[in-house]
Amino acid sequence: METIITLYHAFLAMNLEVLRDPKVLWTLYAMLFVILLLENGILPAAFLPGDSLLFLTGVLISLDIFHFGLINVVLIAGAALGTWLGYIQGRWLGNTKLVKSWMAHLPAKYHARTQTLFHKYGLQALFIGRFIAFVRTALPIMAGLSGLHSKRFHIYNWISATLWIFLITTLGYLFGLSPLFKMYEKQFMTFLMLIPVFLLVLGLIASIWLVVKRHFATRNKSVEKKK
Repeated sequence: METIITLYHAFLAMNLEVLRDPKVLWTLYAMLFVILLLENGILPAAFLPGDSLLFLTGVLISLDIFHFGLINVVLIAGAALGTWLGYIQGRWLGNTKLVKSWMAHLPAKYHARTQTLFHKYGLQALFIGRFIAFVRTALPIMAGLSGLHSKRFHIYNWISATLWIFLITTLGYLFGLSPLFKMYEKQFMTFLMLIPVFLLVLGLIASIWLVVKRHFATRNKSVEKKK
């Protein structure tokens, strides 16, 4: 807990020396790994801000906070293992009440988009779905539900995770090296740190709203049936 508080204050003050401290840095590596694991593998955690965190990570690489190769390996592992976790849920737990409930809470537009992508492109949809929030979490579950062979799934999973992570972190890295960023470094860093927080709060509120809305809809149906 103390390390997380230290991280919070270091980001607020833009204290790069604190962020480079090995104890703090390894906590940051672990946090990013867990966030990507959850966002890619657990549908209720789909609101976590994956894309914006990857871009911010790329910028932090340019500031010599992260090692380019190591952080990419950590993030790719987190994303790929999370997607595999989603696949297992669909393959082994697809008919359970828990997974059905999670799928039911997926916003309708993302549910439709996921189904369209999967039925049109099959496992190739993983490459497109990686760049669409919610869809990248739901696709692996659908792949598991369909009974697709795990070997093929693993190949597409790791390749798509590598492309997604590498592309966005590289874009963030290049932006961090640009003269424009160097000129307004503090302002850009504040903005880039606020985006994930904003998306996290927005996603959390939207998820809670969907759960409440579904609860009342179910209750109203029960009342109507009794009448």
